[in-house]
Amino acid sequence: MSNSTTPSLSSGTSNPPTHIATPVQAERICTDQHALYCFDVLVAHFENREPMAPPFPNQNEKYALFVTWNTTVHLRSNKKPALRGCIGNFTPMKLADGLREYALVSAFEDHRFSPIKSSELPHLSCNVSLLTPMTPISSPLDWTPGEHGIHISFPHPSTHRPLSATYLPEICPEQGWTREETVLSAIQKAGYKHKVVVGDVVWQSLKVKIYGSEKATTTWEAYVKWYKGKGGKLKVVKS
Repeated sequence: MSNSTTPSLSSGTSNPPTHIATPVQAERICTDQHALYCFDVLVAHFENREPMAPPFPNQNEKYALFVTWNTTVHLRSNKKPALRGCIGNFTPMKLADGLREYALVSAFEDHRFSPIKSSELPHLSCNVSLLTPMTPISSPLDWTPGEHGIHISFPHPSTHRPLSATYLPEICPEQGWTREETVLSAIQKAGYKHKVVVGDVVWQSLKVKIYGSEKATTTWEAYVKWYKGKGGKLKVVKS
């Protein structure tokens, strides 16, 4: 990232797994204001209005980012929220522009899910992840779960078509995966559905990069309170 306040990754080539200085170790960059803004962008889309002005001061600073929507629909009380959409961009963008774009892209264009409907809003929560720059590692397993996100790329062994996928830092511990299971799942996510084992042709062709992130989360209830506190009146969903 071009912004000087964003921590950079270490070289990532040492063994044991590389450690990076993540944003959370300094003053927080990502806050609930970013997630609240994403909620307002989504609600504004359904209400056919312009979203409120970005409520955060660093709107013109550039970051790579991801926006994630989760839902509690059809879940038992003891279950964690389920993924409803997650898309982002590794190219640093002006923060306000990036959040406004990917709040909608992740809600409507994640091919794994149907587009989010306005009736789902009360069941949603929103996560915003701001990412540190990526750095290559020498081994697909040379990273720390919960601290590093991974980005893998490799050519399809038959068609040679380039394939790639990523998992944010929180995914591995949330799913209870090992590092190996996370990499193998990322290979599947990239579009290669055949069996892969450590050390085979596909595994050896992997190029893996790691990155850190800082995450902020908010709920629909928190958004409604925030929006009404700004004098807003919801139209698409009554709360």
